[in-house]
Parts: sequence; structure tokens; C-alpha cells
Amino acid sequence: MKLPSLTHVAFIGVLASSYSSLILAATATEIYNRSSHNVLLLEGRDAQGNTQGQASATALGNDVAVTQCDLLGNADKWVVIQDHRDFAAYPRERDEARNLCRLDVPGLRAAQLGIVPIEQIRIGQRVYAIGNALGLGLSLSEGLISGIRDISGESWIQTTAPLAPGSEGGALFDENGQLLGMTDYRKRDGQNINFAAPASWLPQIVERAGLSNTFGKLQREAAQLAHDENWKALTELATDWSRQQPENHEPWLWLGLASEGQQAWPAAVDAYEKSLARMPASVSIAIALARNQLRLNQAEKALDILHSAIDRNRETADLWFAQGMVEQILGRADASLKSFERAAQLDPVDAKAWEKLFDNAVNSHDFQSARQAAAHLTEIAPARPDYWLRLTQAYYSLGLSSRALRAADRALQLAPDNGDVLVWRGVVLGQLRAYGLAIEALKRGISANPVRPDWAWEQLANAYYVLNLFPEAIAAQREAVKLAPAQVSYLGELGVMLKDDGQESEALPLFESLRDKYPTAPFLWRQIGFVHAKLGHYPEAIKALEQSLRLAPDQGKVWHALGETYAHAGLNDDVHRVYQRLRGLDSGRAEQFYREYVFPMEAQK
Repeated sequence: MKLPSLTHVAFIGVLASSYSSLILAATATEIYNRSSHNVLLLEGRDAQGNTQGQASATALGNDVAVTQCDLLGNADKWVVIQDHRDFAAYPRERDEARNLCRLDVPGLRAAQLGIVPIEQIRIGQRVYAIGNALGLGLSLSEGLISGIRDISGESWIQTTAPLAPGSEGGALFDENGQLLGMTDYRKRDGQNINFAAPASWLPQIVERAGLSNTFGKLQREAAQLAHDENWKALTELATDWSRQQPENHEPWLWLGLASEGQQAWPAAVDAYEKSLARMPASVSIAIALARNQLRLNQAEKALDILHSAIDRNRETADLWFAQGMVEQILGRADASLKSFERAAQLDPVDAKAWEKLFDNAVNSHDFQSARQAAAHLTEIAPARPDYWLRLTQAYYSLGLSSRALRAADRALQLAPDNGDVLVWRGVVLGQLRAYGLAIEALKRGISANPVRPDWAWEQLANAYYVLNLFPEAIAAQREAVKLAPAQVSYLGELGVMLKDDGQESEALPLFESLRDKYPTAPFLWRQIGFVHAKLGHYPEAIKALEQSLRLAPDQGKVWHALGETYAHAGLNDDVHRVYQRLRGLDSGRAEQFYREYVFPMEAQK
């Protein structure tokens, strides 16, 4: 028989190796179908069978499962659910130091899982987390191994696989469906950075049960002191702890928190710097340090800390958001916007980044982007009326009144007695020219204590003004002025209402006093001109109107008023000059001006 050549053998070997890897590397669906039978829903129930708490557990084989000890709180009984079947679960051995507990589950049937030693885990390898996320049943998320992190002398698996409350106690699998670890949502250290206890720890629970857990006790005591806001006692505990374990980042972290509680910002910065030096990959410590540096007006230092943290954790939304906040403080609008956009991309369901994107869009009058951000917020939290109000504002600013009203009505369903909801609904009804309904809604909104009652009164005044109900408009506008006397626009609008109601004697000194404070405001000069023209004071009117046009030359209405005043004053050449100016500025207004003033003047010749 002819032997194959060495080249042929080598080629077959390459094919076999490639094919083998294709067989072993399963798809996400295959991982879920193969491994989800070993991930259990964990429920604590009372004596009547009502669910008191939900999380996850991982089956290691027949009749045995593991979960986190601190999930096993006060419940009359515990059950695990596998493929819609309930099994009674009995907590047994506890590894307090690692927060791992073994459960006896009689009747449970599950395959023996292959366990991957932590030494064989590779940074960057793809992983899959399965758990009872948010108590909605088993779900799968995908990510990478981003590091092996030392936490209090133990090596934990850090992953970018997204986890949510309820996931804790679930399983982290590799691409071959082997068990890497048990997920721990509450040990996560920033968005998209979560941790898992190494799977090699799970068989050790029985032999480690009963070992002292000095570290765990210190943690629990520190957490209780922080909960009680006993900052002095927490400072003492953390200081003593740091002397016992000077290389542990935890006591410095608690010391930083205690310093914050006492508003000792320099001490907080010092403690967080020491904690970060011992745990440089920590997202939460970096953010805490930057937060306190901002309190000391050290924005550039805070930005440097966040830049370094992002270099280590580029997929962490919280870091990008914090960077955006610092850049905003530094007045770097473009950089801030890009950071918020990146945060929203990394964590699309985190509302705070979208809130910032909405605010930035409104401030820059980009109402289409504001609409997109507001619509996203209503998808994230459809039960929040303030998000529907943001959408109302965006649609209103785009002139899409019917859509704005639908958004306002949705907010009203959620908060029927909310003053801001009622006011905004009134504003939109006004845009739809349903002024009677608008006035009714605005009145109800004002009586329900909105956040900005001055603005609500101004909107009510505008609704009355459009209907030529000048006394009611003036009374409402005076309320707005009373509540916000420094708001110059309110005073200006009051002056216009007084002028149009024939109360020139009050309107004129109001405009003149504002003009003395703001001599470069075209609005004030033209209003003074209008009042003087109405009173027949043509020289004064001409002077004021000409000054308004010097400040803002393209005001068609003011050119028309100036031409009218020239005509009343008998200044025919100036009337012709105004006509020529209007022809280049506003042809429609120019034609009207010609019919009213130029043609009659020419007909007299």
C-alpha cells in the first residue's frame, strides 16, 4: 500500500485540527441549549408559598447546587426551578470567606459540568453568562474575559458579559460549554465590568466550611456603619483595618467614603488615591476619586484619572459618562457630547447619558436630536412622566403639535395631578390654537404647584394675549414678574401687553428703564419707538426706530413702522427710502407699504 506523503499528512492534520475546533466552539444558542439545564432559578418563599426573593443557582450534578450565601436571607423555605419544575433546596455548608453556599436538592438531575482551572482562563476569550436576570427567567449574555483581578488576596474572574440583578449565583461558561465560574452581580465594579467566582472554588465549599472570615466581618461591619452614616466610627474601623492590611484596597475605599460623609474632601481624595494605587483597574474607585477632585476644583486632574481608567476599561459606560461631566464643567462642549454619546452606545438602557444628550440637544436647538433622545428615554422607562414631558417639549419645538399633545396626554395618564404635566399640556393646546382648553389646563397646572410657576404664569398670559384679553394677560404677566423679577423678558412682555392695552403711560417708562440697562437691545428701542408713534411723538419715535434698525438692520416690521412715522411727519424722501429698503428685504411688506403710503403720496403730486 502506498504511504501518503508527509505533506499530505500535514495537510490532513491541519484540516483535522480546524474541524476539531469547529466542533468544540459552539454557538451561543448551542451553549444555552447545552448548559442552561444546569442553571437554576432560586426562589425564597414564605409559609404560604409567596415568593420573597429571586436569584440564581448553579447545579454541579445530581442533588447538589451552589449559590451565594448572602442571597439566602430570611425565607421560610427555598426552592430551585429547573425546566419549570420546583425542587426543595436545603442550605448546607457555607464558605463564608468566599460567600459560597452548597445546597442539597433531592431529586434534582443535572450533568456533571467540566470545570476550567483559573490558570487556563485566557484574557480576551469569549464567555457566556446564564442567569435569572431581573427575575424574568433564564437569559444569556455574551462578553469577554477582561482580566483576573486580585480582590483581598483572592483571584476573581472579570468579564464584560452584561449581568443584571438576579444573575448572581448563575454560571459563566466558555465557548465549549465548560464552567468558568459563578457570576456575582453585586461584586461588579462599573457598567459592563462584572465578576465571577472561579469554578475551581465550588468543589472546595465543603472543606472550607467554617473557616473564619475576618475580611467578610470587616466588610459587613463597614457596610453597616456606612448605612447608619456613622462616619466617625467608620473612619476608625477603616484606619485600623488599613494598618492591619496596608496593601488591601478595601479599607482605603471605606476611608474615602467616610471622609466624603464628613465632607472632608482632601482626606477623601487622599484615601481614594491610595485605594486606586492598590486596585488600579477599579472603575468605581476612579470615579469616586474624580468626583472628589471636582469638589476641590481639580477638574483637569479628574480628567486625567478618568482618561487612565478608560484606557484600562474602554467598554465601561460609567467612565465615559463621568468623563463627559468633567468635560462639560471645563466648557468642552464637543468633547463632552462625544463622551455622552459613547456612554449611550455602550449602555443603551442607562437613562442618565440620554438625559444629557437631550439637554445638550435642546441647548443647541437641535430639536430633532432632542426628540430622538427623549423617545429613547420613554422606551427605557415608559412609566416616567418627566420623560414623556421631554418628548412633548421636543415635538413642540419642532412644531409637531399633534404628536406633542399625544406625548403630553401620556404624561397626564401617568401623573394626572402633576403641575408640570398640566402646564405643558396647556402650552401644546395653545400651539394648536385651542386657547380655551389651554387656559383651563394652565390654570389647573398653576394651582398644582409646578416647578416653574413663573413660566406657567407667562404661558397663561400669552394665551390671554392671543385672545386680546389684555387685562387678564397683564394680570397673569404681573404674577410672572413678581415670581421672577430678574427675568428681563417677562418685563418686556408686560410692557408690550400694557402698550397694546392702551396703557402707554406705564409701558413707556418700563421700556425706557430697561433700555438704560440694556442699551444694545433692538427690541427695547423698537418698543419705545412704537409707543412714541402711537402717542404722536414722531421725532422721538423716529429716533428710537432708527436706533433699533442700526442695531438690527433686517427688521422688516420696524422699517414699515419707521416709514409710516416718516409719512405722518411729512418726510416724503425718507418714505421713498424706506420703500426701496423694504423691496430688498420683504417684497410682500414692500407692496403693502407702497399701497398704504407711497402711492397716496405720489397721487397728490
